[in-house]
Amino acid sequence: MKNVCRLLWPTVMLFTLPLVALADSWKDEGGHGREYKEKYWDGHCMVERKFKKNGEVKEKRKCKDDGGPAVIYAPAPPPVVLDPGLTIQGTVRIPR
Repeated sequence: MKNVCRLLWPTVMLFTLPLVALADSWKDEGGHGREYKEKYWDGHCMVERKFKKNGEVKEKRKCKDDGGPAVIYAPAPPPVVLDPGLTIQGTVRIPR
């Protein structure tokens, strides 16, 4: 019995593997493609795509208007002008 199984196993695999390789997960039994939907966020927009059986693709975008980032303008502080002289350890200034 073991010898028969050892002989039949490669033969069975030889005939079944090509059938598995021909399987197409995107097609149903009738040979037509399936409809497919996907939703995802792209930044502050929600994108919805629909793929039809005939290959047509529809895309809808719904964006939230959050006003964008607040831009605040602050003028640069005036430059600091130091008197010429000698500074010792940042605390004592000897003018020239």
